[in-house]
Amino acid sequence: MQDILKGEFICSFCGYVIQDSIEDSGQDAYTTDSNYRLKNVRASGINSISYHDFGLHTEIDSQFRDYTGKCFKENTKKSMLSLRKWNSIIRISSSKERRLSNVLSKINEISSVLSVPKVVCETAALLYRNYENKCDTKGKSSSCMAAAAVYYACKICKVLRSLNEIISCSNPIDQVNENQKLASKYYRSMVLVCENDDCCSQKELKQDNRITDFFPVDTHNISLNKPNHSIANLQSININQYISKLANTAKFDTKIERLALEIAKKTENHMLSDGKSPNGIAAAYLYLASVLLGINILQIDISRLAGVTEVTIRNRCKDILTCFRITLKVKPTLKV
Repeated sequence: MQDILKGEFICSFCGYVIQDSIEDSGQDAYTTDSNYRLKNVRASGINSISYHDFGLHTEIDSQFRDYTGKCFKENTKKSMLSLRKWNSIIRISSSKERRLSNVLSKINEISSVLSVPKVVCETAALLYRNYENKCDTKGKSSSCMAAAAVYYACKICKVLRSLNEIISCSNPIDQVNENQKLASKYYRSMVLVCENDDCCSQKELKQDNRITDFFPVDTHNISLNKPNHSIANLQSININQYISKLANTAKFDTKIERLALEIAKKTENHMLSDGKSPNGIAAAYLYLASVLLGINILQIDISRLAGVTEVTIRNRCKDILTCFRITLKVKPTLKV
């Protein structure tokens, strides 16, 4: 008979311990259910770059119970409380690790509030780690650095989130404008540093003929600890994503969204989008679609949701109608 809790093989007739300290080969997959994880999972959580120690840390539970579920005595509780306190202090041994821990915890918090995919959080952590290795982040705001890293990761992963949304979910309302300017400054600096790092790695690989002669190496994906995206490699997010997001936020009719997407597809031109806000263009497509369908939607309502002015929407509509000619085909219906 096998005792799973003690890890022993016991004879069912005489009670003799045949083998002890048996390795548990049960399930160790990662799960988000805490109760299921405590009952069935035999190992700790997966390693993650979004933690300053990559998830390889030991946590002392605050329930003051042993493995059998019995409560500790008062003296043992005091010693365990002291051990838990010193364990959290020892995990961070320098100011650089403390700064890294603060920024990464802020990145995890922002990613959780925005409900973005896990890959965005991991990419943001990787970008900040590479930026911190190249530049000194001492004295910089942790929340703004985290917001800039998450915004950069959203651009790379093609997830539509504005910088204002990221700042608003992690800062008080009265500090949004100030922190947005600071986060945009950190974002530009982070993009430039990562781009220069990527260019330098490509030059080093081209000079090293021993690698390129024997292996067909892709210089963009040569290193795992360097982001393989630069300003030139970042593809712009499709305007359809902005239209769908704005239509879902405003809870427009599906007909309006479908017609706006069709107009955007047929009037696709880089001259319309170069140097212009994508929110304004998406709002203009939705407004044109509502006018063509005869649905009354005010420009001021769309402008508030898109974060642009009514003049911007009118100018974008004028640009679309000037560059393209829209022909309507009316299908008559017979009354029964």
